[in-house]
Amino acid sequence: MHFAMCLYFMRFKPPVLFGLLIAVFFLFFIYEAREWRLQARLYPWAIGIPMLLLALAHIVLELRGKTRRRDSSGSAPVDFQFTHTQTVDESVARQRTLNIFSWILGFLVAIWLLGFSVSVPLFVFLYLKFQAREGWPLSVLLTCASWLLFWGLFDRLLHLPFPEGQLFTWLGL
Repeated sequence: MHFAMCLYFMRFKPPVLFGLLIAVFFLFFIYEAREWRLQARLYPWAIGIPMLLLALAHIVLELRGKTRRRDSSGSAPVDFQFTHTQTVDESVARQRTLNIFSWILGFLVAIWLLGFSVSVPLFVFLYLKFQAREGWPLSVLLTCASWLLFWGLFDRLLHLPFPEGQLFTWLGL
């Protein structure tokens, strides 16, 4: 009965329901890792706890009506809209959607072929240089910073071993 009343007061707003779904997912994610050994549990907790807190903050802000709506200037990376009042031409939205999904698919293939430690800085550099059209100094600086953060957090601090890429396995490196 209490849950039904909560749903009534939320008035079934999709952002609130989505936030609840995300919160339940990460709560389960954190709960399942509770009995793992410390090194194995660090990754799910390092991701799950902040995401749970963000999902709960999102729910609270949505219920209080304090969220900022995205402006309709058409500057979002993926502009596919499910409304009748589209602000971006459908062909442009389709092209942008395919573009960003191609980058994501390329990143996943790079992770499989080259492994995380090579793919993260490579992806950051390629995206900044070719998609965002940033200059060389900023692209190189942010690439080095992303590699240093990745290496420092996952390799040095958490000691999480990432598998080598399939290409290195095939070549025997």
